[in-house]
Amino acid sequence: MFCARCHVRSLISLSSPAVVRTWIRRPLSSTCLRSSSAKLEKSELRPSTPIAEQLAATGVWKISRGKAKEEEDGTGTGADEDADKAKRAKSSAKKPKGKKTKVTGDKTRVNIVSERLIDDVFSYLGPSLKRHIGCDIIDIYPGAGLWSRKLHEYLKPRSHILMEPDADLYRPFLEPILEKPGATLVPKPGIIWRDLNSILTPEYLPHQTPVEDTFQPSSRNDTLLVTANIAFHPRKKYRSFESLAFLVLHQFLDSIRSGSLFQKYGQVRMLIWGRHDDKGGILPKNMQRRKRTAIEGEMYCEWIHEVCGRDGPESIWFLRDTGTDIYSTASVLKKMKQSRISVPEGRHTKALLAAMASSKSRRRVKAPGSEPPVFKRPFSESLSELEAAHESQVFTMDSEEYKTIKRYQWRMSTEDKRHQKMHELSSGLDAIAAAYKSGKATRGEIEKLGAEWHESMQACAKAFVQELTTYRGNLHYIRQDPPVLHWDRRAFEPMAVRPDEFFPNVECCLLDIQPKDVHPLIRQVGPRSNRAGDTLELIMSAFMTQSTTPVSRILDALWPGAAEFIMPKWKSIHDLDHGGVPPVKSPYAEITPRMLNARQWEELLELWMQWPFRPEFHELIARTHDTDDPGSADDWNVGSEF
Repeated sequence: MFCARCHVRSLISLSSPAVVRTWIRRPLSSTCLRSSSAKLEKSELRPSTPIAEQLAATGVWKISRGKAKEEEDGTGTGADEDADKAKRAKSSAKKPKGKKTKVTGDKTRVNIVSERLIDDVFSYLGPSLKRHIGCDIIDIYPGAGLWSRKLHEYLKPRSHILMEPDADLYRPFLEPILEKPGATLVPKPGIIWRDLNSILTPEYLPHQTPVEDTFQPSSRNDTLLVTANIAFHPRKKYRSFESLAFLVLHQFLDSIRSGSLFQKYGQVRMLIWGRHDDKGGILPKNMQRRKRTAIEGEMYCEWIHEVCGRDGPESIWFLRDTGTDIYSTASVLKKMKQSRISVPEGRHTKALLAAMASSKSRRRVKAPGSEPPVFKRPFSESLSELEAAHESQVFTMDSEEYKTIKRYQWRMSTEDKRHQKMHELSSGLDAIAAAYKSGKATRGEIEKLGAEWHESMQACAKAFVQELTTYRGNLHYIRQDPPVLHWDRRAFEPMAVRPDEFFPNVECCLLDIQPKDVHPLIRQVGPRSNRAGDTLELIMSAFMTQSTTPVSRILDALWPGAAEFIMPKWKSIHDLDHGGVPPVKSPYAEITPRMLNARQWEELLELWMQWPFRPEFHELIARTHDTDDPGSADDWNVGSEF
């Protein structure tokens, strides 16, 4: 047994998701929240609307004197500071001396301050929001309340519960809502589950009825809507998590599966505001960023839409082929035309404008993988600018500009050759897949073609192989119907926002999350169940720590005999119409965990639960957790409710 456990641990990393998962399940404590090391800059405190000016006037968002002086010394605004000091001195001289009540609050909070942005959101989401007219609203962190007030006016809810921990600071802003019938202010943070559960009662929600059996399928509940603003700048940390907002989003998702929190009333839609960089884990735009939370979002949600957000790339490190992105945007433009969705003026993203121009000129958008890939590199724009400058003003051969041009041209040429080779190898595997799908090639012919392709791959450098498999994985996602990623399934392109539409001036995004019916086995969590849902978490943890290893190898390492039973019965992994791959005997072509779509994860769980020799849940914990005490509370907390 010791040898077997050493074997599985040599293949499956035991230091992260399976163990860290226990922390994700635990309720947040208000004493554990802290700000990240990034600082609030004075340049981010420029009010652009009346409500932003009111927020600035509270004095909560202030830069320390030392920091402000450093910035002003660098920008030459010292005279303005002296003038401000003189005004304050003159003003204070007229006022009688006495104790002044100072209003305090969390200065990391980011508020929506643009009425035009909210109006554009309603015009964009209007048809789908109308089904919530007259509903109950749970409003977490309403803050300055502009979004909350406009939402209240639009939906005319029968009850509106505002959970605001900084009630003293924001009460003057929320008064217009509190004057409405059915509006209630609860001075508690709605992201602390103890406080959130305190309002999920008949006293606050008399019209809502909890689902009796959380193990059974639930239906959509349009009579309840949850909205929250969890945008913080600087980011708040929680224990080892860089972003509190991401942790809250993850737990909101998990409540869909477990039927806890407000999801106990059915499938409740969520409208969540957050920083533009908080959504990457739940709504990735490429395979490299698709981790467990994104996979769970695909299994638990009908859609996750970004309604509005920052216009620009999410990261310069994690990219996919430019042609794939163009194809994705062209597809969403086609959907928008069919649904007659138009983007409000000034809200078009650069990608959508390019797609519209291409459509207008009737340029045909090529299918992903039909030509050599192109990746947007930071140096490519610099090269274009230098070459344009070189045409009008010729650089000498010994100048730095000329040397930079030559260096970038050499790099571009090298990349072009590498991408051409990637295309040839990728097309070779596509040809094998086409022969397999046609049914005209025998099994022996497929194996021969696969062996030849494998030999070609073995001759390549390791870095090239990794780049090719990543490229192939992204093609695998976009070619499925529907595509794997929620991003590629989007019904509309996000509207572009500006920093000055928020205070402090930090670009935020709005996520629209609609739950769906979760697979019955995934709902089986906790000691009163057959532990199928908890088992999937352990399997997924083991798989995702070795996401580029063939699935068959990980199953064998996870428990002896698992691959022998599951792989022959798992039909979809070789069904090219449902996310499968051709049966090529090569580690470079076999299906890996990160290639599995949501339905394939569900099929894996179904087959595991059918396996007569599957291990008991506690045995699987001992197999996958690096702990000397298999019965520890942390291990058994996996899959428990909040």
